[in-house]
Amino acid sequence: MVIYRELTECDILDVARLKASCWDEETAGTSSEKPDIVKEHTSFVKWMKTADENADVRLLYGAFDDEKMVGTVFASFVESKDAPEHGFELNGLWVDQGYRRRGIALTLLKKVCEEFRKLGAKKMIVYNYHIAPSNSFYLKFGCNVISTEYQTKDRLQTDIFEGNVEDLITRLSASLQKVVSR
Repeated sequence: MVIYRELTECDILDVARLKASCWDEETAGTSSEKPDIVKEHTSFVKWMKTADENADVRLLYGAFDDEKMVGTVFASFVESKDAPEHGFELNGLWVDQGYRRRGIALTLLKKVCEEFRKLGAKKMIVYNYHIAPSNSFYLKFGCNVISTEYQTKDRLQTDIFEGNVEDLITRLSASLQKVVSR
């Protein structure tokens, strides 16, 4: 049975490993860069610990099968905006390939949407590589591409999605019902 809980600093190394394991799929193998697990870990811990000094809310949740992390989500208020009406940014959502199609991503994303809705957020922003299979996930749940930019030293095209939090929660809930009933 998969358990969902807030992450602690002790979990962050597993987050870095999960991100690294999803990297080639996320970039369709086109990036010459590969995540350095030690650097990712350091960066994630710093991000986690600097929420207060940046007057931010940073939510980190994980999905665990026994002690194994099988999914994670990170989210924070949209950078450089301190008013909740500007929304929140989905900073990372990764699910172990062997645990996909079980509703883990749906559950994690729904959790952060509900938490940020309580704080007044009306929209979600996601930066996602254009070639990533997960683009269809965000489109399916009603997000729209509002802009495109190029990121990483490989200049990968990155789609910037925006989604309405209320609509996302409704659509995610409906999809979770289908997962439970099969």
